[in-house]
Amino acid sequence: MTRFGLILLFALLVLIGGAVATYLVLTSKQAVQAPVDTASTTPIAVGDAIYTNGTFGFVIQYPESATVDNNFTSYYHLPPYWRANALPNATGTPVVSFTAYSTKSENSFPRYFAAIIRVGVSTDKLEIAQCLKVIPNQGETALPDVTLNGTVWKAFSFESAGMQQYVRGVSYRSVHEGRCIALEKIAVGSSYTDDPVSEKDIPQSTLDAKYAELDRIVQSFTFVRP
Repeated sequence: MTRFGLILLFALLVLIGGAVATYLVLTSKQAVQAPVDTASTTPIAVGDAIYTNGTFGFVIQYPESATVDNNFTSYYHLPPYWRANALPNATGTPVVSFTAYSTKSENSFPRYFAAIIRVGVSTDKLEIAQCLKVIPNQGETALPDVTLNGTVWKAFSFESAGMQQYVRGVSYRSVHEGRCIALEKIAVGSSYTDDPVSEKDIPQSTLDAKYAELDRIVQSFTFVRP
């Protein structure tokens, strides 16, 4: 091959090499810029917090403004038992309560009111056997089953009143990991109305709305272990 031919061949190889290098660089950039599937999460409502219980395997969302307690407060028609209408001589554990709203007064309506979510657990054989059954002599009424994040719960309404005070609510119960779990939304308050009308009075409709808002907490309850 002549000297001119060798020069021409060398130039051709340089051009081919440059084209290949350019192609590889562009391909590399495209690979880096290509969209990648990522895990996604659903944000909770603004102002909410998450309570996680590893012992009993559940999570629940609640308003950050709520009062959280590991003990249950006693009210006139609501003893601090592990669940409302707990069976006599049976045992259980109060796990957590969320008081989403409460008010108290000496001379305006209501004298007191609280909207509460409670979660209790029992391994007592009596409670487990009765867990999914209505307790009529305890003022319970069976409601349609409710499915919360894949788990079917039995639902029971309950109420009691007297001495111008009351309690009402819904007990959602499920047997999970050999335990009776009670998730309960509760309204307790005073029905006393003999005080003079005051600008500090809170309308009953407002109290009812605070109780209804508990449904959002109930609906967030999730077992983390199937």
